[in-house]
Amino acid sequence: MENFNLDILPVKVDGTEQKLKRPIHPNLPNIATGQVGIIISPVKTGKSTILSNLLLNPNFYKDQFDLVYIISNTINNDRTSRFLKKEFPETIFDDLSRIDEIIQNIIDYQDSFPRGEKPFIAVVLDDFLGIKKSSKINFLATRARHYNIGLLIFSSQLFRGLETTIRQNATFVIMGSPNPNEKELLKMAEEFGDRYGGQKKFLEIYKKATPNKYDFLYLDLQSNPSRAYSRFNKLIYEHKDEYSGSTQIDPEQIIKNGKMDVAGNEIDE
Repeated sequence: MENFNLDILPVKVDGTEQKLKRPIHPNLPNIATGQVGIIISPVKTGKSTILSNLLLNPNFYKDQFDLVYIISNTINNDRTSRFLKKEFPETIFDDLSRIDEIIQNIIDYQDSFPRGEKPFIAVVLDDFLGIKKSSKINFLATRARHYNIGLLIFSSQLFRGLETTIRQNATFVIMGSPNPNEKELLKMAEEFGDRYGGQKKFLEIYKKATPNKYDFLYLDLQSNPSRAYSRFNKLIYEHKDEYSGSTQIDPEQIIKNGKMDVAGNEIDE
């Protein structure tokens, strides 16, 4: 048996990355490999501004996509989205009762092209709380790369409003501020704490990333080690092995007896 080599050899895969029209900053989610993002941000904390920059700012992803689809029931009532409406008038949908039909039409359109010739697209499902649960949405979250979706974004005011399938397939997360919902912050600390030094450390990272209104915490879940940024330009945490493992926290103790609340703010005694 000495002549057997049981090493697992890598399989060469061609064409796994989309060729981009221009390079993107290394801090940004790498749309060339397909990205599924979650934006959690309360009302009037800059969510629409983040989306507008991602899609319209040349320092981000402007003109990288052949098509951009936006599905939102509030876009027509949001002045900060007016530039998105102007840029993508034919591919914005606000009738959420047709969500399954809209997604299926996107899938069918992409399938009408041969492999390697599918348009490179972005799909944004905005204000997700207004969108009914749909197997089509979950299907899209798990098969985005298959349909050459470089950027698939789910935005919501509440993290708990997102289905497990979406959360498990996320490659990056953006958390806006201020977030007054303590239960939401605890849920996100529970979900991502293991990647960022434990739940208590995660809450400290959120506080450090969001000292001012409109700041946000950006979690790069694909990097190894996991990284956390204040906005997109300031690296504030890089997970290391010595911090691995889950540091469990007692929500009641944090809220009532701890030195800080769930956002990491000190509590006056």
